[in-house]
Amino acid sequence: MSNFPRIRLLPLVAAALIAALAACSSSTSSSTSDAAASHQRWTFTDDLGKTVTLDHAPTRVAGMNDEIVPLMHYGLKPVASWGYSTIKDDARFDGLDTSGVQQVGSVAGEIDVEKLAAARPDIIVSEVYPTDEKGTIDTTQPDYGFKDLAQQKQVEAIAPVVTILIGGDGADVVEHTTKLALALGADSATVAKAKATYTAASDRLRKAAAANPVTVAALYADSDGINAAKYQDDPALRLYSDLGVKFFAPEPKGFYWADYSWENAGQVGGDVWLLEQDGYDRAQLAKQPTVAKSPALAAGQVHPWLSATLDYVSQAQYMDQLSGWIGAAKAVTG
Repeated sequence: MSNFPRIRLLPLVAAALIAALAACSSSTSSSTSDAAASHQRWTFTDDLGKTVTLDHAPTRVAGMNDEIVPLMHYGLKPVASWGYSTIKDDARFDGLDTSGVQQVGSVAGEIDVEKLAAARPDIIVSEVYPTDEKGTIDTTQPDYGFKDLAQQKQVEAIAPVVTILIGGDGADVVEHTTKLALALGADSATVAKAKATYTAASDRLRKAAAANPVTVAALYADSDGINAAKYQDDPALRLYSDLGVKFFAPEPKGFYWADYSWENAGQVGGDVWLLEQDGYDRAQLAKQPTVAKSPALAAGQVHPWLSATLDYVSQAQYMDQLSGWIGAAKAVTG
């Protein structure tokens, strides 16, 4: 038998083997590449059920001040922010390193879209509020902070928007905000430490409220009169109520706010007043004849309502302040 066939088959077998190995290598390389891509892919489902998927984990984040502050408390550094005031004038940024954060808006509904685009965000964080006690979301309206849907679409063309729902129980909103921060790369040890501080502050507020059950009113005042917040419609106030804080129950109907003209502002009760910082201050309230002699005002029991952002750090800080105010307060209303 000639050796010719065997001699000819060896190169053919070798070639076939090499081809097989190459195919295997190609398949393995492809699988490895797919696995790497899958590992790098980032997905997050927001509070509106909208899923955002990116081919990489986002590192450049922009958004409203209200949502940027919590992320910064967890150690993240945003590239751009906007809100209803400048970063410098927003007390919620106190103590945070805001260098490198581009201010792209400081007036309601006004966002410099070109500046926002220049910041090159990978993702943008906004928020939305329910429109009634049932938690209804009006999908015909833009997220909070946008002037209109057209403006929101301009922003969405720059980067995907993740929306946080600011409604219901404040503890749930804190958890949702924290979940987003962790998904964006916040250090888990930093978050765990913040949560422990928050838990301790919650316990202190619970004890203060139980020891001195004074009534608290959260208010906004301007030239038209006083708006008293309904605690059950505000996530943070509802959180404090769950911890035992007793809130003034305003009579006028309506979602979130109960409106009192200055003629009727004397009906606003509460031993302790928390006053929203964007409106009248204590001195301006004292000039209004119908409230000048209100027990809380006369007793000097008027304190800032900072609308602390819904994260472990901000809430722990504000709950400790509230604990102190409640602990030192006197019951001055019947």
